Amino acid sequence: LIAQACGYTSYKPLCLSTLQSDSEAKSAKDLLTIAKVALKHAGTKAQAVNAEVKKQQGSATDEGLKQALSDCAENYGDAIDQIQSSTGALGSKKYNDVNTWVSAAMNDADSCNQGFEDQSVKSPITSSSTTFSQLCSNVLAITNHL
Repeated sequence: LIAQACGYTSYKPLCLSTLQSDSEAKSAKDLLTIAKVALKHAGTKAQAVNAEVKKQQGSATDEGLKQALSDCAENYGDAIDQIQSSTGALGSKKYNDVNTWVSAAMNDADSCNQGFEDQSVKSPITSSSTTFSQLCSNVLAITNHL
């Protein structure tokens, strides 16, 4: 089931590594459970990125970097809320709402990344932010097959 679900995604290796390490996914009997687990991991990653941003904020001295990190903290706060909303929507089988919320969370990640470019500073969270967007993309791909 995991292989089937990950076959729908653009980031298959990430999907496989994420789901195969999760006992709930390994024992899943349907794609809905797989989608819930994938969404849970996207939410966990959003929280980790947000924590990373806040940690970086504490040590930033460059004004442009401070501004970009401040905007990012707000963006990822919103993304966490949207992932939580999509978790509720998935539980209610409102798949269009899931797509809307997860897409909005991805847009927040993009806005965060854009903030660093706008300030002409290097993002300290590029890798984590990319992983978050890829996890979200995988959620959308799996949800589209429910």
